[in-house]
Amino acid sequence: MSAGAEGAEMSAECRVAQRPGYTELHRACRRTEDVPLPHGGGILLVRRCACAHHSYDGGRDGGR
Repeated sequence: MSAGAEGAEMSAECRVAQRPGYTELHRACRRTEDVPLPHGGGILLVRRCACAHHSYDGGRDGGR
């Protein structure tokens, strides 16, 4: 099983949104940014969603 781009994983919402009839679930994805571990020296607690549907370039919709 492939985990996506560079080992990152898709959120559950985006994985289901790949199925026909569920594409609107991309908007329900809440993993739109990396969440660092407090005082973790750069260690990530939660990695952002690796779904290609999201644009993390500061678009008008905030990456959703």
